[in-house]
Amino acid sequence: MKLQDQLQKVESHLQALEDQKFDQLSFDWEGIRFKASSEDKAGGGLIRLQANLGRLYFTIENSAHRTMAIERLYSNNRAVDGAYSVDNSGQVLFQCLTKTQEKLVGKALVTAVTTILLQTETHLRTLKSHLKPNELAA
Repeated sequence: MKLQDQLQKVESHLQALEDQKFDQLSFDWEGIRFKASSEDKAGGGLIRLQANLGRLYFTIENSAHRTMAIERLYSNNRAVDGAYSVDNSGQVLFQCLTKTQEKLVGKALVTAVTTILLQTETHLRTLKSHLKPNELAA
């Protein structure tokens, strides 16, 4: 019953998006702040999805989580189209570039981003579980 209510809410939100033509959005999902955009590229479009998943633990803080996070990062990079990287401060970043036949806007962009997240959900959750959490800005 709860799932049906959530699906109805999602459907009503998607219907409200039908006439809107936005090509960028930011949102929180599973405690992760994502930024998505759609761009024109020669011969089609490109969806760019980016997020900061959290920071690697320092070895002295939690060596087991640090080791597992690094192992998951490299394992995930071999398994999915999304690219995970670590910056100089230890922040683990996610970026997924998806080519499309045309620039997607509005509901089409939301649908595409949802599909990308569903495909990478397991990898994102597993990696995030071994990272020091980010503080989401209010």
